[in-house]
Amino acid sequence: MAAPLLSGFPVARAASAGRLRDAVDGVTGYDHAVLAGSGLQGATPPGAPPGSPRGTVNGARFDVLSLVYVAYATPVRVVAPATRGQVVLVVPLGPMDVTVDGRHTRMTTPFVLSASADTVMVPDPAAGALVGAVDASALTALLQESFGADREFAVDLAQARPIPVTAGPALRRVWSTFAADPDGDPSPLVDSLVVGLSMWTTYRDSELTPWSAPPAYLAEAVRHLRRTLSEPVSLASLGEVVGIGSRQLQLAFQAHLGRTAQEYLRDARLDRAWVLLRDAGGGAGSPRSVSEVAAEVGIPHTGRFAQYFVERFGVLPSELRA
Repeated sequence: MAAPLLSGFPVARAASAGRLRDAVDGVTGYDHAVLAGSGLQGATPPGAPPGSPRGTVNGARFDVLSLVYVAYATPVRVVAPATRGQVVLVVPLGPMDVTVDGRHTRMTTPFVLSASADTVMVPDPAAGALVGAVDASALTALLQESFGADREFAVDLAQARPIPVTAGPALRRVWSTFAADPDGDPSPLVDSLVVGLSMWTTYRDSELTPWSAPPAYLAEAVRHLRRTLSEPVSLASLGEVVGIGSRQLQLAFQAHLGRTAQEYLRDARLDRAWVLLRDAGGGAGSPRSVSEVAAEVGIPHTGRFAQYFVERFGVLPSELRA
């Protein structure tokens, strides 16, 4: 029998649904209720009868994302209030009955909790679910990093239903793979959430301009580029990663970001280099040289790196080291 997901991060193992709920709250910071049997299990529930099956909560915070695996071991109803300042993603690992605003749905694919209505879930007692929570402000910061810091973003989660995500099976695979072996890079978890929410995400440049919606493949492309800055990439290979033709991908970059994919990547590399050089300039010890930083961000030719740096920031990279 395979070990539970996130087994290296145990939080609670108990027969009391209330204790398990408190453990989930402690990791995610998302307050919710759990009904077991005929009554609500509070913060200090009565002891479970001897021999009752014990549920499991494993979890931890990975960068901006709080991730938990929870399996209650007995039938329960989870009552999740409107999420407000958080984005909460549920990845059912077995069939899950979900009710929002009186409408019932059987969910087997990932979904986001409503920001405007309570969601009642009956998870599979044995299989459980993965639950991820991220502050809405952190998600907005990632959108600004990806599509422009000066833009206003809106993510429409005020829907009275379990909100589906783009590329749900791929997201489930990314999250489940990480939870089975959480020693790797956690950034694909939030990147896949950004992509998953793309159908509900819009932006505008000012109050005088209309709202626009970036396609999901563009969101996936920009998050992939930022995650792999030091690696060589061509437009064709990027198109293969996101499953779209080179020409259509280039047109999307120009329409939504005002530059080609190559220009976007170069600017992202230079922005990262600025941060590395700025931090190194004010730190102690033996900071990396300009050439080392240039290589780290994927522009190994130092002369060309300095030229691009001056064009973007108006100063030489060496000046940040003074």
